[in-house]
Amino acid sequence: MRIVIGSVVRGFALKIAIKPWLEKNGHTVIDVGCPDTSVFVKFPSIAERAARVLQKGEADLGVLCCGSGTGMALCSGKFAGVCAIAAESPMAAEFGRRVNDANVVCMGESLVAPDVACRIVQTFVETKFQVAPGVPSKILEFWKEAREEVFPKGVVARDREMETLP
Repeated sequence: MRIVIGSVVRGFALKIAIKPWLEKNGHTVIDVGCPDTSVFVKFPSIAERAARVLQKGEADLGVLCCGSGTGMALCSGKFAGVCAIAAESPMAAEFGRRVNDANVVCMGESLVAPDVACRIVQTFVETKFQVAPGVPSKILEFWKEAREEVFPKGVVARDREMETLP
């Protein structure tokens, strides 16, 4: 699977744990920044860079990391075709994929340890939308209907430079 990954300085520790885990498990990783922790990078620029990769069809899923996961989820989720969730547990990632068909998982370095982040990503990548044995068909139909209602149809991401503080 092709996965776009990005972080800001507060989130970099998660990214450097997740990226090799993804590669070791056979995934192609597209890193949109930040390259290190030497310069403060603005999270909206990383979120838009990841959204652009997804919109162009160059990645199947995304993983974004910041301090809490919330900023990345809010910023990336405004773009057409990007359904982002903030997850602090594998179960949250599972529900985000199975029920909501999220295609970007966001995590916060202040809330999630690197080993837990890898488990969250594993669950996110392995879970499929609506694959839920035993769930009644009426519920599955509702999930599909809700997905169509909430899935972002908004902004087209642009090619964006990584923005830093001077």
